[in-house]
Amino acid sequence: MTRRLAGLAGAVVVAASSADARAMQPWSVGAEAGMCWSGDALSLHHPGFCGALHADTLFLRQRGRDVGLGPSLRLGTVSFDDVRLDAGVSLLLPALSSFPIVLEAGPHLRNFHEPGVYGSLFFGLRSFNYYGSYEPAAGLVVTAERAFSAGTPSAIWITARIDGSWLMLPGIFVVNGLK
Repeated sequence: MTRRLAGLAGAVVVAASSADARAMQPWSVGAEAGMCWSGDALSLHHPGFCGALHADTLFLRQRGRDVGLGPSLRLGTVSFDDVRLDAGVSLLLPALSSFPIVLEAGPHLRNFHEPGVYGSLFFGLRSFNYYGSYEPAAGLVVTAERAFSAGTPSAIWITARIDGSWLMLPGIFVVNGLK
């Protein structure tokens, strides 16, 4: 009986410690900037600047070699002519130890009233953080957006993602310098 209680207590301690580890889900925020081509349907003949803010969180990961799955959100613009909102699902596939492939897909909304779909592929640095929940991410992103309404521009994006924490470093240095 004592062995069973000791075994049960050990199982509870292990479950509690793994529950705490799972409570800190890896998340990331970054900015994307690059070139895109847009046009009606699939005739993409208008090159321009594309920029977006991107955020995601990945569940199911306990270490760097694990597959991750979770929600993602991107808010951006094509040539500053519109507002594009992509809300989808991210799937992280570990390719190299700190350089995974992240696939995203989901609904796309242009100017908050023109629906469509999008798909995205990210390859770059995103190492697993064993000591916290924030995972810096930087790399190349290819995104395709297809609208359902007639005459609505679709787009192909080729962008670089820069991690949000790296973008905040100059401000942190200034604030610490003023102290």
